[in-house]
Amino acid sequence: MAQFRRSFQYLKDMVASASEKTRLLKSNRNGTASQNGSSSSASNSAVNDSYEELFKDSVPCPSCRGLGRVPKELENQLVALIPMKDGRLKPRRTVLYVIIAVTLCVLIGGLLIFFLMPRDITISSNRPFLQPRSIDINVTAKYANFNVTNLYNVSNSNFFPVKITGVLMKSLYGNAVIAQSWAYKTNPLEIPARSERELFVPMNFELKGEHGSLVSHCVSSWSWIHNLPILFEVTANYTYMGHLEQATLTTFQIVSCYPEPMPSTLAPVTTLKPTTVPSTTTKHSVVLGGNS
Repeated sequence: MAQFRRSFQYLKDMVASASEKTRLLKSNRNGTASQNGSSSSASNSAVNDSYEELFKDSVPCPSCRGLGRVPKELENQLVALIPMKDGRLKPRRTVLYVIIAVTLCVLIGGLLIFFLMPRDITISSNRPFLQPRSIDINVTAKYANFNVTNLYNVSNSNFFPVKITGVLMKSLYGNAVIAQSWAYKTNPLEIPARSERELFVPMNFELKGEHGSLVSHCVSSWSWIHNLPILFEVTANYTYMGHLEQATLTTFQIVSCYPEPMPSTLAPVTTLKPTTVPSTTTKHSVVLGGNS
């Protein structure tokens, strides 16, 4: 504001000086009409020199309608004053543009949150009856070793794939852990977006020592004896977008340790047709010993 005031004062001084010089020029022309041509030309040259010296360091004022000039050193510091009622200060449809921009930002943000928000994967099981694939029993040594495979369903509700990097399964009989195994640790399983896959987790049971008493159950032909109720705890590690998460499931399942009968390698029994044999009567004599 101070520079503007100085510029305005400088313009006033220049305008006043120009007016004064114009007045003196007119008076000189009226007072020196009788002088010779040499003195007249000398005065004109002096006036022209003073005129050029007055405006050589200024430029026309862009907002003064050609009636003012601005110093050259202040040309780049001009400030435009616009009335408050000028239409340029009130652009059209400003509120509409703001509403559209805010709506688009909210919509895009909501879509990103909906599609990229992580959701937990779900592990489920129909609790199948588990039978041994192979079994080795030694009743005398109270030792049994058999393998089973448990089946789980894993569903991915996310809109991006996840990778199963390891599955740990523990089996408990009573309160004691009798077996545990890892799966998919060296061969991860990738589950695509919005899909479901099956997990096959093998486990090796080894009954010995404090659990050797269960071996006698395995050789019993009664199903309610050789079918063992086992508690399974499964924990699946999975990754997505650089994050590591876990999903767990606990199920009670029946595990049979009864060895299935092996198929017979003997030749099948042939059925012979009955033949008619004539009956013969054999008389036996019984001799009784005694006095006649």
